[in-house]
Amino acid sequence: MYSTSGKTARMNRLFNPNDGKAVCVAADHGWMSDPTANVINLKNILGQVVAGGADGVLMSFGMAQRLGYMFQGKDKPAILIRADWMNLPRLGGANVSNVLPVINFRKMATSRARDALQMGASAITIYYFIGYSDKFEAINIEQAAVFAQECRKVGLPLIIEPMAVGGMVTGVNIAEILIASARIAAEIGADALKIPYTGDVMTFKQLVDQAKVPVLVLGGAKSDVPRDALELVDEALRAGASGTVFGRNVTKAKDPQKMVQDLCALVHGVKTIDEIFETSARRRVKLRADSINCVGCLVCQTVCAQWHNKTFGINGARLRIESKPVEMEPPLNKVSVCTLCEACVKACEPGAIVLNEKGYLELKKELCTHCGACAEACPHNVIWFDEDENPILCDMCGGDPQCVRWCKYDAILLK
Repeated sequence: MYSTSGKTARMNRLFNPNDGKAVCVAADHGWMSDPTANVINLKNILGQVVAGGADGVLMSFGMAQRLGYMFQGKDKPAILIRADWMNLPRLGGANVSNVLPVINFRKMATSRARDALQMGASAITIYYFIGYSDKFEAINIEQAAVFAQECRKVGLPLIIEPMAVGGMVTGVNIAEILIASARIAAEIGADALKIPYTGDVMTFKQLVDQAKVPVLVLGGAKSDVPRDALELVDEALRAGASGTVFGRNVTKAKDPQKMVQDLCALVHGVKTIDEIFETSARRRVKLRADSINCVGCLVCQTVCAQWHNKTFGINGARLRIESKPVEMEPPLNKVSVCTLCEACVKACEPGAIVLNEKGYLELKKELCTHCGACAEACPHNVIWFDEDENPILCDMCGGDPQCVRWCKYDAILLK
């Protein structure tokens, strides 16, 4: 699979040989953004990360020089070196933000493959940006190709991190762009990928299947609810991911060691999410889609619309079934449901969309300006509008989703 025995040995240091999975912690934030508490207290945090049993830690070259002694020994995490720099976090950008014109966006190589080897690294990690101009993407590909050539010469694994940002990226096409970028990164010569979640199991499975190299899913933005962060990892694992790379959800956690231990238990198949959190009491219901099981019967849409007393057919449903051309390989249907990601809540400037006391979406019609920002922000494209231009939001049927109750093919499930 890898070009040299050196690569194989270093990949086995990172990915557990027993299951081929890895839990990594990204601790390179001080390299790109302002020094925050998790950056200033990095030594103490990394001590907890090591104690938690992480398989690898991503850091800058400077931090590897200063703290590399913490990773000496076969039972310690592998060192991953961030070998490039970019200014997006300091300029206020986000994964799908269009606030930065390309002229202000900078990226450059900072370490070479041999430098990383001198630090005892098991791999280097670099960015590959897609979504701006073809010229900017070409620069990214050229830099990645140079790194790939260097890594082949010295037997060092290359982990490429595709990032979909810029004017060509929208909430509708980001999954498609990430899938394409994953394949491109593998074609360049990546030995593994560090990549954001596409939003659902089906599209992430397509990404994993097309990449043909181990895929580590990003933990995403800092979540105040640890279970939500772990559920993202659980979905990625079901799609075929080889593990995860968590950053702020570990380094800013109240208990970084416990967070790492929970991630390791989940990724390495020791515990399920319910076992990790010892779920017994009734909790807020959330949905997940498994498009592989969908037969396209549309019962879920019909029941959803009828349950909410809508007389205008399946357009009153709070979910979406997208049929694919018959000539395509299965699955032929994509199921999109509300996952309570709260993107619509954050996008609604008047505050018309809120979470009620049960934790479900609710529309305050008197505040709604009918601007449509909620629908544009929805990553699953499941917000419709009624005849009065009010957004139709999924309320999870008050905790008993009828789409789940009526779907006998398990295409829509409870998390």
